[in-house]
Amino acid sequence: MEKIVIIADDLTGANATSVLLARRGFKATTFLNLDKYNGEDHKDLDIISISTDSRGIDSNEAYNRVGNVVNFFKDEDIKLFAKRIDSTLRGNIGSEISAILDNLTDDTLAIMVPSFPTSGRICIGGYLMVNQTPLEKTDVAKDPKTPIFTSSVVKLIGSQTQDKLGFIELDKVLKGIESIKNAIIDEKEKGSRVIVIDATTDDDILKIAKAVKCTGIKVISVDPGPFTAALAEELLEIPAGEPGKKVMLTVGSVSNLTRTQLDEVKLRYSPLFVRVSASNLIYDETRKDEIDKVVEKILEDVSDYDVIGVITTSKEDEVLNLKDIANELEISEDEVSQRISDGLADITIEILKKTDSLIGGLFTSGGDVTVAVCKALGSAGIEVKDEVLPLAVYGRIIKGVYDNMPIITKGGLIGDDKAIIKCVDYLLTKLSNEYHIKETRI
Repeated sequence: MEKIVIIADDLTGANATSVLLARRGFKATTFLNLDKYNGEDHKDLDIISISTDSRGIDSNEAYNRVGNVVNFFKDEDIKLFAKRIDSTLRGNIGSEISAILDNLTDDTLAIMVPSFPTSGRICIGGYLMVNQTPLEKTDVAKDPKTPIFTSSVVKLIGSQTQDKLGFIELDKVLKGIESIKNAIIDEKEKGSRVIVIDATTDDDILKIAKAVKCTGIKVISVDPGPFTAALAEELLEIPAGEPGKKVMLTVGSVSNLTRTQLDEVKLRYSPLFVRVSASNLIYDETRKDEIDKVVEKILEDVSDYDVIGVITTSKEDEVLNLKDIANELEISEDEVSQRISDGLADITIEILKKTDSLIGGLFTSGGDVTVAVCKALGSAGIEVKDEVLPLAVYGRIIKGVYDNMPIITKGGLIGDDKAIIKCVDYLLTKLSNEYHIKETRI
């Protein structure tokens, strides 16, 4: 069984990359040292992650530790060696890359993509930017053990290795897969063994991974996680029983805070959000058409997104005056609000049913919406498991159509600007090793 071996210089980094791969359906385990790994006992693993605990030690010792790991696995069916690096380039990166290359065939290249866009790390013009600040201008530059003297990735790695470095700028990346492929081949023909590639988005990283596969060249990946995860999907077949990894947000809250939190989610994940006309959910003559329209919009593109959601407002002027509507219909404001919540719940369950269990977890905002969703799912309630942040609770749906499905519930006025991001991150991590929750009949 083909495997990927991740070599990290600390345990946190080993786990961080393992989680990214686990979310894609691979079975991943981090080992503290080689003594704990046995090929026969662990033959079902797709991803083996090892920490060499070598970030702050002498570069020669780091070289030896990494080389020992490569030699340990050389006779196994290893599809890819991945060098997990710190997202701020601390440590003995150059010598550890050399340690892997020196113990593999001479035609192997190291492809280094130091970007981690969702964590604010991008490489542009060969310079690593951390939340729009050059790396050398951040606090990490003053790290007592591993200070950083430059934001130039090529200059920094070049000071740590004798291997010839090449560089592929963003301009070539933006031109697409064929352009990247040709650039990699050109660098190889020039004698480069380590190639640093610019990337500013997850889409850039995906294109680089596809281009690497197209070259047919033997490579190791060098990055803080996203490139290795993307390349793994290109090189290994995702195991059967892929996790229901998508998270769905059903947001009924119309507070300014909630809108700000959703804007942050858009920046972090580029999610698929569809706005629901709350007004159309209130009136009988427009309710069904609105539900069908929103469900259809989600289904059209759901396969391309890990985070999807339905929301009722994106701007303050879209908030309805429930009092006026209640007077018009001669019902209470609570009844008006309930019609909206019930409509959102119906949309949620229709999407769950029609996406064939691709959605692994739910996030609901607004107490009425949470109750309505649970009722629509035929749930008896929520088994509370943990507190993600104050007044944001993680649990499992009890009984009903989607028994045991993970869910996080949060009030509309709860948390800071990053609160929903924290909830989505939490759910995605919980789903890392969860398998599809199949619909059961009641």
